[in-house]
Amino acid sequence: MDPEMTEDTVQSPPAASQPSSKPAPLLGLLGEITHPGRPKDEEPHVKRSVKKKKEIVEYLVRVDLDEMGIDETFFEELKELFMMFDGDRDGVLSIKEFERLIGVLGRGASEEKAHKLAASISVDQTEHSVSFTEYLNMMGSQRNDEPTPDSLLDAFELFDHDGTGRITEEHFRKIMRSKVKEEGEEIKEMIEEYRRIHCASIPETPEEEKYIDYRKFVEMLQQ
Repeated sequence: MDPEMTEDTVQSPPAASQPSSKPAPLLGLLGEITHPGRPKDEEPHVKRSVKKKKEIVEYLVRVDLDEMGIDETFFEELKELFMMFDGDRDGVLSIKEFERLIGVLGRGASEEKAHKLAASISVDQTEHSVSFTEYLNMMGSQRNDEPTPDSLLDAFELFDHDGTGRITEEHFRKIMRSKVKEEGEEIKEMIEEYRRIHCASIPETPEEEKYIDYRKFVEMLQQ
């Protein structure tokens, strides 16, 4: 996959070549090393350039997206989610940023869980920062694992702010794409099967409102 290059977009890395010097460490605004636990010779995760006096940040892809089952649409969703928390656009999340990200993914945003998960996927075993590449590897691995009913419920409940047991179909589709290795057509068929079974449920879920009773959906999958 070769998405068109745009601002804050991602391009595949160029053919491997020997750098003339070691990559510079990631520095903060005050010149401090922002992620001291990462390898000093680690290749950068973003490429910066200036166009019309505006900085352009390109996230670099160093994994095989096709092999991980990540199509272009899902990739864009993953990139946008990562960018939401990568405030300095260096392609690496601090443990606090990663904690907030996994909260959005419905994995439980406790500090202990964030450190444990980061330690399992990151080369940074001291500060537990997570790079864009490590994040993509995590999400690709997750799509290859069979989701459990509890993990689905946790993800759905994250978007159920009022505790109604329902979420919008838009959020439902995004969660399903991140949790199961299914294409849009398969997810559509799941929704159609859910509506066939529960269209007369009480209270009803009006078709035009496009809400999903996620507890009933999970029950349907377990039958």
